[in-house]
Amino acid sequence: MLNHPNHHHQPPSTTPGIRPSTPCILLSTILFSLLLILFFSTSTHPPPSLPPLDPSLFPPDSPHRHLFLSSSNTTSHKSKQNPPSPPPPPSIAYLISGSSNETGRILRLLFSIYHPKNIYLLHLDSRASQAERDNLAVKIQSFPLFKAAQNVNVVGKADIVYQQGSSTISAILHGASTFLRISKNWDWFINLSVDDYPLVTQDGSSSAILSRKFIEFCILGTDNLPRTVLMYLANTPSANSVYFPTILCNTQKFNRTIINHNLQYVSLNLRKEPHLLNSSYYTDLVQSGAAFASRFRPDDPILDRIDKEILHRAPRKPVPGGWCLGESGLDSCKVWGDADILKPGLGAKRLENRLLELLSKETFLSQQCVVN
Repeated sequence: MLNHPNHHHQPPSTTPGIRPSTPCILLSTILFSLLLILFFSTSTHPPPSLPPLDPSLFPPDSPHRHLFLSSSNTTSHKSKQNPPSPPPPPSIAYLISGSSNETGRILRLLFSIYHPKNIYLLHLDSRASQAERDNLAVKIQSFPLFKAAQNVNVVGKADIVYQQGSSTISAILHGASTFLRISKNWDWFINLSVDDYPLVTQDGSSSAILSRKFIEFCILGTDNLPRTVLMYLANTPSANSVYFPTILCNTQKFNRTIINHNLQYVSLNLRKEPHLLNSSYYTDLVQSGAAFASRFRPDDPILDRIDKEILHRAPRKPVPGGWCLGESGLDSCKVWGDADILKPGLGAKRLENRLLELLSKETFLSQQCVVN
């Protein structure tokens, strides 16, 4: 299990030095309680019935899973006759958030991380108009691939999000609870904003992610710690960056499952604020082996270079994967194949090397926050 906290902040203790005021505690308690009520009230009703999934993407009679291997990994003819069955590819639940006038950025990020096996929830916050939200939903419905896979959803009613305090955390938890309600078929949770962009394709990739079991622990309220931490962070700057690490580090069930790195490339200034990335950072971010990078200006030329040289993605097209059976160089994802077929690229190898480096360091265990 991989649960990656943010590596730019040391996870704090659950006992802060400043005690928030009673109204703040009550407000946070009410907010979190409403979140739980929303989850439980909606979870009792099954989602509306949907048409069958496209059989070309999800063959109903396919008991096996495929993985494209390079020639260096080929085995003998005898072993090929009875190959061991690998586990099914994991599914990732992506929450993608944006604000007013950022529909285009949300769609670009969606295409860059799209895979039929994953599930996506798109959220325009309260600063965006309802017309923008409705327009985003219409655009999603206009893509035949999204309709066939039935794995892209749009939040119909926006959450209020402020830069400080726990409203950002509440929006993330709301999105996570929605995933738990609408689908049982995902394994990992990733929260992204339009400032982020991937550096690897979705075949064979992994990232700074939270396991489904940990998300259920935070949402279902089996322990008071998630609610307590949320209350204490009600008026805390950068609450989003410390909420999940604090829970992870102070829960015996999860504190040994952490790699203390979020696998995201970020360049910080002297005040620990992220630089806006441009083409001058390209070599560094590729060599970093990270899964994502942040932050980018809207439609900066470096994003076009990442699309062309790393993701091999055409404008307004999904990133190609093993499920794309069209001719190479054209719209290869216009012809769909089995979504379980994976074809890892060079980015997956860079990410693998980065993970091995993190796991092999002598300081790996000492960097874990273990509570006895």
